[in-house]
Amino acid sequence: MPTETDTRLRSWLDSNQRDQEQMCRAVLALDTHYSDVRPRHPAGGPDGGRDIEATYNNNREAYGAVGFINGANDSPVQNRKIRKKFRDDLASALATNPQLKVFAFLTNLHFTVGEQESLKIEAKKKGIEHCDILDRERIRIELDSPSGFFIRFQYLSIALSEAEQASFLAKYGDQIQDVVTSGFQRVEKTLKRLLFLSESSDVLRYITFRFIMKESYPANNIGHFRAFVYLTLREIKHNIFSIWFGSSDRADRFRDDFERDVQPGIAHGQSSGQWEQHIKLPGQAANDTEDRAEWGAGGDKAEEEEEERFTPVGWSSGIGMDPVPVIIVRYAHDLSLFRFRPRLALRDLDDCFFLPFLNASLAEKVHSFQVFANGYKLADYGPDAFNIDNSNCGSSLPGNFTEEELCDAWVRLRPTTESSFHLHFSEVTPRRMFGHDEPGDNPAPNA
Repeated sequence: MPTETDTRLRSWLDSNQRDQEQMCRAVLALDTHYSDVRPRHPAGGPDGGRDIEATYNNNREAYGAVGFINGANDSPVQNRKIRKKFRDDLASALATNPQLKVFAFLTNLHFTVGEQESLKIEAKKKGIEHCDILDRERIRIELDSPSGFFIRFQYLSIALSEAEQASFLAKYGDQIQDVVTSGFQRVEKTLKRLLFLSESSDVLRYITFRFIMKESYPANNIGHFRAFVYLTLREIKHNIFSIWFGSSDRADRFRDDFERDVQPGIAHGQSSGQWEQHIKLPGQAANDTEDRAEWGAGGDKAEEEEEERFTPVGWSSGIGMDPVPVIIVRYAHDLSLFRFRPRLALRDLDDCFFLPFLNASLAEKVHSFQVFANGYKLADYGPDAFNIDNSNCGSSLPGNFTEEELCDAWVRLRPTTESSFHLHFSEVTPRRMFGHDEPGDNPAPNA
């Protein structure tokens, strides 16, 4: 007894050449031997004996022709008509490409095994090495398999039964879930990117480096320490060219407002300092008397000398630490209650480059380090991402350190693949470390 699929293949697409060819293209694509299966003229018109073009076994050009007939009933008259169409399409295909070796023919007539073999022999005599005959029964089998259910539904309007739905999900359920999950992940990734790009225009509040130790060291194993970062902007913004900031022991190290006996060593206190290297661009005049005093009034030479120096822009002091699992250094850029002048934005860090400077004994204890700004994690460098550069450095950098302390020499952490570390927002979207809260609703007072 004919199935619903067999019945509809006979006449459902009568005179609908476009859907006939599109359905046959989809059916041929189910065969794993064929790839890059595409229609040639799905709306009709001269096609050079090929309704379908494809690649066979990844390296051979293949042509496909469609021979559907209205009201297919497998009569001798229809059989002769479709066999003639096979020969005509094959001849046209070979006229277009004399080197053609693979040919497929799809029809809604039923051919016996002997009839299919005779057609393949005819093709072989014409030089075709591989000929596929997909008659109505072969197409029906493909459409009634789980991989063909949706092709059948799209072109023949045959809905899936409950058993077919179960069969389809058993075969493709995991793949569908992967597609849905990956789709949501791409959407979420895009939204995170858009949020960062929007918030990157906010004023840069701070930059924080977290140097994570190889273990939690007792404070007396750290003693005197120096952990600083030299960061240079790609573009001078608000006269700021580079920044030098970091932490050390002794809570009064960067303070000039008082003197007192402060014990050295990280266990007894810490201090932080930050400096900016300002550069006046050519033609840029000083805005006020303070600016003129800051940049010198001794002519070009004085200005050039000033540009080579760092200007202190902040300090702080804090309690000691024992044990020491991590050392944190921070550059605070926007602390004032009122903002009187333009400030850097988070996006101004894009394409900046930086190098951490540490005393040698501390550098040997660093396992990894991370970079944060405005609540975003900008970078994370593991132990394989950097080396210790012991070459002479640090002699011209600001800071109040004794000769005895400097016997534990400055060293730099350098990336293993480049000369300095970079932040590239075009390549990596920083990770937001917090969410957004919403104001709650207090209950209304009792009436």
